[in-house]
Amino acid sequence: MIAEKGKVITVHYKLYIDDPSGDLVEETIPEDPYEFTLGSGEQFDAFDNNIIGLKKGDAFSFAINVKDAFGEIDEEAIVEVEKKIFKHEGKIDESIFEMYNLLPMLDEDGNEYSGVIIEIGEDHVTLDFNHPLAGENIWFDGEVIDVK
Repeated sequence: MIAEKGKVITVHYKLYIDDPSGDLVEETIPEDPYEFTLGSGEQFDAFDNNIIGLKKGDAFSFAINVKDAFGEIDEEAIVEVEKKIFKHEGKIDESIFEMYNLLPMLDEDGNEYSGVIIEIGEDHVTLDFNHPLAGENIWFDGEVIDVK
């Protein structure tokens, strides 16, 4: 069966920054392949477009540029917040303020976001809410395991 929109595709893949000689940032394992519905918006359009037409057993290897992947780094998604907003029962747990620690936060509508600490000041922290791969070209190597 050929991969086309609406089909459930199962793949194993390795995800690299830039190309296969770049940093490996994610890899599926045989016990936990990645399954998605082609064309449903679960994946980038550029990913879907590279899978269309493949069949079970086909290998793939392709790049996705920054603008078609996680986008450029958004400077407005990097914010400085006062440590006092993390008070719980009147106290601030200073142990949560470690570089590159991921802090979950809620906006005024109750939506949850995670920010990575990129700077720690005396009474503030700077959080980066960009996707960790924002600003990066990415590369996938993999194999189609099944098409349903």
